[in-house]
Amino acid sequence: MEITKKDVAQTAKLANMQVNEQETSVYEAQLEGLFKWVAELAEVNTDGVELTNVNFAHIRRDIPVTNETLSAELRQAFGAQEADSAKVKKVL
Repeated sequence: MEITKKDVAQTAKLANMQVNEQETSVYEAQLEGLFKWVAELAEVNTDGVELTNVNFAHIRRDIPVTNETLSAELRQAFGAQEADSAKVKKVL
């Protein structure tokens, strides 16, 4: 699958990222490599392989924060914060 600069721009927009021309070229190559790898995985014959994954995505434990000081220190360690959470560098 050939990835174009337009594809990178659309992906960046969906990810709420701003990318410059140099980054666009880097991401273009990375995305193309990623999709080639996914295509390779799709070719693997999985007939007869027992399903072993369990989807726990819907399960969430609501554990109250018991150490507000530690929680605040951890958020401060990241520097940038957003919506009472640590803000991390973009990853694509």
